[in-house]
Amino acid sequence: MAQYELAFIIERYFEFGGLQRDMQRFALACARAGHKVTVFTSCWDSTEQPPFKVEIVDFKMSANHQTIKKIEDFVHDLRQANRFDCIIGFNRVGGLDIYYGGDTCLKAKLRQQHRMWLRFLPRYRTYLELEAAVFGPKSKMDIMLISPTESATFQQVYQTAPDRIHLLPPGIDRDRLLGNPLTGEKRNQFRRTLDVRDEDFLILAVGSSFQTKGIDRTIAAIAALPDELKNSCRYIVVGLGNQKKFQAIAQQKGIGNHISFTGGRRDISNFYYAADVLLHPARTENTGTVLLEAMVVGLPVIATENCGYAHYITQANAGQICPVPFDQLQFNSMLTEILAHDERRIQYSKNGCDFCKNADIYSMIEKGVRVIVRRAQKNRENQ
Repeated sequence: MAQYELAFIIERYFEFGGLQRDMQRFALACARAGHKVTVFTSCWDSTEQPPFKVEIVDFKMSANHQTIKKIEDFVHDLRQANRFDCIIGFNRVGGLDIYYGGDTCLKAKLRQQHRMWLRFLPRYRTYLELEAAVFGPKSKMDIMLISPTESATFQQVYQTAPDRIHLLPPGIDRDRLLGNPLTGEKRNQFRRTLDVRDEDFLILAVGSSFQTKGIDRTIAAIAALPDELKNSCRYIVVGLGNQKKFQAIAQQKGIGNHISFTGGRRDISNFYYAADVLLHPARTENTGTVLLEAMVVGLPVIATENCGYAHYITQANAGQICPVPFDQLQFNSMLTEILAHDERRIQYSKNGCDFCKNADIYSMIEKGVRVIVRRAQKNRENQ
């Protein structure tokens, strides 16, 4: 097999970011396949030494849109140098060979919200120009997406050629979740480290950007539980976000001592095994990898239907889906029901596990690497 020089470009890397983790897994898979991988980023925040080259580039500008524009300039310089067979980007910029991303279509969002006037502001004008550089009909960029809904939206808004879009399945890391299952007394011991008694309910949230993930919605739902259930609940939030703000919200609701924030954690699978239910009432969520991760280990889920992967919960009957527009009272009722009925949680758990044994929810990285190698081969042949 031919060996290719591959450049991966991302604004910054931190090990608990979803996009960052995808980038790292793609880069790692390409390196293990024998290709020479270089990652260009402004920050590499990880304690692990990767088996590929990392080059730190000063992308930082005073405004976010200017930072992204500077990344685009760097991509064009990299292309002029003709050093790499394929340039793969994880931020929307022109000049890439392949773009991978999970963000929604900005132009469609502004239209839907009747806020197209924002396109006259420098920030939004820049973002829309960059989005068009990726998805517009003049671009020859390959695009890797993970949401069928967003794929259809981009094609409708930008007339993106269908053969440029590669729709990837989810990329759940089976080994990360099932390699060391936490069961029996080990599960109880781990729960005790979180100050959760054996008879308590551990309600779990996983994800960064707490406002987007709806942490306040879950706090309100726990506060509305009947006292008997509420007093047995511990809410654990794993991820990066404004802890002080949401701790204050919990305090105002009278459940400040029921909630704990752990920050980012490498042992995330332990939390899935230790929990009784995952709540993910996100305000917006292109996919929602955490929904599938929970299902793999048999954790029941309640999520909002605007999560891209919510349909898997419905297909598997592995939990409850809260309709959009969001209704807090309906969400409160769903939480009460799932906690009050042990047999229902047991059935959801079994359904999720059974579904994930055969569903194609693991092959994103493998199929994405094929897209990268094909483009690298094409580029080299056309030189």
